[in-house]
Amino acid sequence: MSRCVSVLLLLALVHLDRLGSAQPVDQLAVLKSMKAAVEELQAERRVLSERLGAAEQQLKRVKEAPKVAFAASLGGNGLVKTTSGNRDLIYRDVLTNVGGAYNQETGVFTAPIRGVYYVRFTANAPTDFTMSAVLYKNGQQVQLIAHEQPSGSGSDTASNGAALLLEEGDRLSMQLWHNTQIWDNSNHHSTFSGFLLFPMVDEPPTKVDMETELVNLQASIKQLRTENTGVQERLEATELQLRTMREVPKVAFAASLGGNGLQKTTSGSKTLIYTDVLTNIGQAYNPETGVFTAPIRGVYYVRFTANAPTDFTMSAVLYKNGQQVQLIVHEQPSGSGSDTASNGATLLLEEGDTLSMQLWDNTQIWDNSNHHSTFSGFLLFPM
Repeated sequence: MSRCVSVLLLLALVHLDRLGSAQPVDQLAVLKSMKAAVEELQAERRVLSERLGAAEQQLKRVKEAPKVAFAASLGGNGLVKTTSGNRDLIYRDVLTNVGGAYNQETGVFTAPIRGVYYVRFTANAPTDFTMSAVLYKNGQQVQLIAHEQPSGSGSDTASNGAALLLEEGDRLSMQLWHNTQIWDNSNHHSTFSGFLLFPMVDEPPTKVDMETELVNLQASIKQLRTENTGVQERLEATELQLRTMREVPKVAFAASLGGNGLQKTTSGSKTLIYTDVLTNIGQAYNPETGVFTAPIRGVYYVRFTANAPTDFTMSAVLYKNGQQVQLIVHEQPSGSGSDTASNGATLLLEEGDTLSMQLWDNTQIWDNSNHHSTFSGFLLFPM
């Protein structure tokens, strides 16, 4: 309540106390002033309540939107192949499963709410036989495919992805088609991942009832003062929570090796330094060292692409904290020409965790100013 309304009420009450019943005209004027003050308090409460309702609705949407992100690889150590019909692919080596929507026993991701999800998969296999990895919705409708025909000796990697509108309960799974193959090992060549971008939930409009029955003027004024103070405190607390949530750091980076030619190692592994920075919001990527450092605990999406001539083995390997292999793209020699492969996943990182890329012993990678070989990532949500 504004200071002028408080002063007006105080003067009106004092004046009413002194007048007694001898001056009904003045008393009527005081009562009108008090009614005007009550109306001003009610108007103030309406504004506060409307702001509170909108802020609490926003906060409710933010808090109740589930955090959903998963990434898994086929794992194992060898080839999965079928010559007698399609076969379900079960990605058992789980890297991330925030929200528990992915079932590693069945290979099925089930959408917990209606929303837009980003889904991506990568497949690797020898090039002597057809390779495939096919995304199905609800076990029937084909959404995306990665498919490579035989091309001689060597290996190949392919990937695909899209943003999909899923209803609550929709299921996504991967299949290997008849007369095709796919390969993986503990370095996570063949992966399946996804995350919720944003929910699509219709909510009923908020109804706010502002009217309070006036039993007597003094009681109403006291009640409205108390209620307005409470609404103001709730509004300030809610807006503070919203500000805190909105102040989560913005983190996104993308860089390429750049330069103009081949990087090759025949004497041990080599750290890849992506010096040609395209984006570095939040400055979490260091172009001098090639290291990305997570500024806060959260789920991050990370992706990389490698290109090189096909006359020598190609590799690009993602490490966490300089030791633990997270993902890999790896191509065996396959004759003349060049090849491109990519991989990516959602990863739960602790504050201070580092991600970097390495070139393995006896492998190569190539880039120029057109950004063939890249390393990128961004923060999906804090944890």
